[in-house]
Amino acid sequence: MRRFVTMVMFAVSAWLVSVPAAHAQSLLFDYVGFDYEDPNPLPAEFGEVGSGYVGLGTVPFLFSPLTSNTTLNEYTYVVSGLTSTGYSTVSSFRIISYSSGTITIYEDSKSTGTTADYGTSPPNGVAPATFTDGTPILVGTLTNFQFVLNTANGTGSFEAVFNATGGTQFSNFPLNQRAGWTFSGSSGNALNIPEGYAHQIDGQTFLNAPVASRRTTWSRLKAAYR
Repeated sequence: MRRFVTMVMFAVSAWLVSVPAAHAQSLLFDYVGFDYEDPNPLPAEFGEVGSGYVGLGTVPFLFSPLTSNTTLNEYTYVVSGLTSTGYSTVSSFRIISYSSGTITIYEDSKSTGTTADYGTSPPNGVAPATFTDGTPILVGTLTNFQFVLNTANGTGSFEAVFNATGGTQFSNFPLNQRAGWTFSGSSGNALNIPEGYAHQIDGQTFLNAPVASRRTTWSRLKAAYR
C-alpha cells in the first residue's frame, strides 16, 4: 500500500495537475441472446484451448450514429471467429482469453424476412442462419476478448475492444468514433436457455467520450478524498 501511495504522489507531484471533471459514455447498441462453443473439443468444459466462442441474439436498441426502425425491422447480431488461446484460474473463476473475432449486426424486414430462431444444439438448420439473413448494417472486430466464468455457478462476464470496420451504416461513424468502443456483457443460467446453448447473455457496446479537465492543486486533490 505504501508503494502504491508513493507512486500516486509521484505521478501528481507537480503542484498543478489535471483532474477529469466528469465521465461520459455514448451507448451504441444493446443486445440479448445466447452463446455456445463451436468447435467444442471438450463438451464438459467451457473455454478450453481451441474451443470457439459464438454468440447470437437480438439487438432491441440501437443508438446514434446507427439508425434503426424496430417497428418494421428485426435487428440481430452474431459474434464469431473467437478461439480460446488459454485460461488461468483464480479460486472458482476461470479467466479465458480469446483470439480476435468479429461481430455483425443485421437488419431484416419483419414482413418479408425470417424471424430469428435459436433452435437447439447449435449450429443447426436455423442458427445462426436466421440471424444472418438480413442486411449487415454494422461489422466490426473484437480484440482482447476475455471471458470470466464462475465455475461454481456458471455465471460470468466478458469484455472486448470493438472497432467498426464495415457495414451499410459504417459511413455514419465519424473518424474519431470508429475505434475504441467497449463491448461488454454478462452471462447467466436462465431457465429458458435452449438445449445446446451455454449461457444467456446480455450486454451493450459503449464509447467513453473525451471529457473536459480542470486544473487543481495537490492539496485540494487530497482534501477531496478526506
